[in-house]
Amino acid sequence: MSSPDGVEALVVGPGAMGCLHAALLAEGGVKVGLLDHRSERAATIERQGIIVEREGGSVVVPIRCSAQASDFFPARLAIILVKAYDTEAAAEHVLDALGEGASVLTLQNGLGNYERIAGHVPPEQVLAGTTSSGATLLGVGKVREAGRGMIRFGSPFGQQERAEQTAEVLTGAGLECEVSESVEQILWEKAIINAAINPLTALTGLRNGQLLDDPDLQGTLAAITEEASRVAVAAGMEVRQDMVAVVEQVCRQTAANRSSMLQDLSAGRRTETDYIGGEIARRAREQRMSAPLCSALSALVKAAERKETMTS
Repeated sequence: MSSPDGVEALVVGPGAMGCLHAALLAEGGVKVGLLDHRSERAATIERQGIIVEREGGSVVVPIRCSAQASDFFPARLAIILVKAYDTEAAAEHVLDALGEGASVLTLQNGLGNYERIAGHVPPEQVLAGTTSSGATLLGVGKVREAGRGMIRFGSPFGQQERAEQTAEVLTGAGLECEVSESVEQILWEKAIINAAINPLTALTGLRNGQLLDDPDLQGTLAAITEEASRVAVAAGMEVRQDMVAVVEQVCRQTAANRSSMLQDLSAGRRTETDYIGGEIARRAREQRMSAPLCSALSALVKAAERKETMTS
């Protein structure tokens, strides 16, 4: 299955976002591969393709999928879309696929991902950002597209030209993207949004938009946003004054979405709370501050995880 000329883009992780982005890139004409860590699941996806459900029907996108990174050598771009707690394992796994000077872009949730990747890949090759697209995993290699959003990213290590070259690949495939020099701002803004929305939806079972239907929940959403924003400012970030309005607008724009944390908790999977609200609380302690809401919600999500594990 190995290809002497490799792939233009290798998506790492066959979850909802990994499958969605691999499919979108393939539909956009990019020579793309999908790297799994489970060989049986990889074989299933290789055989069936990625099935994407959209309004009006579904489409099957043929895809090369393997658990052997070397099958994709030399990949020119790797896009890491695994859960934050699997970042280091994914960074190690992808090494055998990377061509000389290949870029590695993380679009994961949470804080600290690019730093962990840079422990395995030369830092100048690492790019980091966010995607506002949404998807729900329906089964192996099968996703429901919940909305096409913007990819915002850049180089945390000042390699602007590398970021621009990567943007050309993405935009050439029809993906909307924006290169920024303020990578930390992008990551913190997404972390604040996720820290506010995800635990509330996970613990209540509500969809994003429903958080605004209850005045008490809407007030809690605002309080978490303000707390996380204060931590970001203490950590040296410039945070938008209207962050509460931004979070509420995200709830409206993704009103029908079940957040990734809700999906994970419902499926009995580990959540990323340690890398979102839990990480914000940890960074607050570094600044000799407290973040009681982020701390409490992260603890409650982890307790819910344990309950789901014991009852499943």
